[in-house]
Amino acid sequence: MALDPVRKLGSTDPRERLDAARYLADHAQDSQSELIEKALAVETVAWIASALRRALQRIKPTEARRAVPERTDVSPDQTAAIYSEALETTAKQIIHEIEPILGTLRLSAETEVPNFEGSDTKRGLDRMEALVAGLARLRRAASAPKIEEFSLNHCIYEWIEEEVGHGPVSVLRAGPQECTVEADKGLVCLGFANGLRNAIDATVALDVEEGSFPEITVNWGITDKDVWIAIVDAGVGFRGNVTRAFEIGSTTKAGHLGMGLATAQQALISLGGSVRLIPAERGVRFEMRWPKAII
Repeated sequence: MALDPVRKLGSTDPRERLDAARYLADHAQDSQSELIEKALAVETVAWIASALRRALQRIKPTEARRAVPERTDVSPDQTAAIYSEALETTAKQIIHEIEPILGTLRLSAETEVPNFEGSDTKRGLDRMEALVAGLARLRRAASAPKIEEFSLNHCIYEWIEEEVGHGPVSVLRAGPQECTVEADKGLVCLGFANGLRNAIDATVALDVEEGSFPEITVNWGITDKDVWIAIVDAGVGFRGNVTRAFEIGSTTKAGHLGMGLATAQQALISLGGSVRLIPAERGVRFEMRWPKAII
């Protein structure tokens, strides 16, 4: 066995402990119950504790419930971690089941459906594949963060170029030129890209001549407690309930799956942060924040 759960559970690196706990959640044996209980008794990271509870549940369901009594004082961070673990696992299972079925359907449809390229069958399959891709992004957003040091300003410039390119909308970059942070770059990118796409959509939806769209402003920085990014547009604004906008499937845009803001929010929850959508008299401010120090 390549992974040594005994060594990794005793590590000071939470990422190693998470690897061991997740391995045990799927492969724990009766002989490892004492090891898991001891690790759970001293574990302070919600992601790891959740996986250790699943490992105990796998071995001895009744004893696990006694060893880990229900608590009424679960912190918001613990609740978020438990939800994220469940979301990641569920999305993984759905993707695993649906992807091969979709692949088989497309192969059959391409040969059996007349004029497949212009058919409703193709449009339906395209939409289903977009849904699976959205679930994959949501699963990534729900994963435990992999922390690294990176230049936030350089990444923001790259992400803006990828989303905007030579399109009709221009972006004003207003953050500091030297801004190094520690976070999961992939999760930050997921949140940012979804926020910027919404700002672009809201801007191009304005009833103005092409070439006269208002600029989108992207700002960022670091406080003594957290890192933040703000995307401000002067587009058509937000219609509807701001809280419900972050629910999976919630959208006011025709043809959209309604997973963008939900994915952005989940990505920041995985970083221990938050996303806010602040409607203004004209346009919307999309704001991401996460703590400077992430375990």
